[in-house]
Order: sequence, then C-alpha cells, then structure tokens
Amino acid sequence: MSAICHICGNEFSDSSFYKPRSYCSDNCRNYYKYKNALERCLINLNPTIEAKKIIRGDMFRLCNSLSNGTIVPEAKQ
Repeated sequence: MSAICHICGNEFSDSSFYKPRSYCSDNCRNYYKYKNALERCLINLNPTIEAKKIIRGDMFRLCNSLSNGTIVPEAKQ
C-alpha cells in the first residue's frame, strides 16, 4: 500500500497491518517530534530582548539551511 509522508510529501510504501505509518523515515518522524518539543520550550521561555534577537537569528539560519542548500545531505552508498 502506498502512502504520503506528512512532513516531506514523498510517497512511501506502508505494509503495516495495524496503525498506518505517517512518516517515510526516522528523519521525518524526528523532525515532527523535535519541532513540537521546540515549540513547547519557546512558549515557556521568558527571554530578554537581546536573547530574543539571538533566538530569532538561530531560527532564521535554520530556515535558510532548508531554502538555500547550505546543508548538503551525505551521499548514500
């Protein structure tokens, strides 16, 4: 049976007899898990104005790594 990953949108084979898989790989599942954990942490922070600037910069760099290709996945052998 074919399914679509909820994170990356790629199609993958799902042969599960019980609960259907939602993610095509550990990377997609981990992205979802860690994104939710980061959101919870950010909500509970009480950063100073300077700390908010640093956090925004970190998030900006993370977003740019997705769009401009600064992170290159290792070649599969």
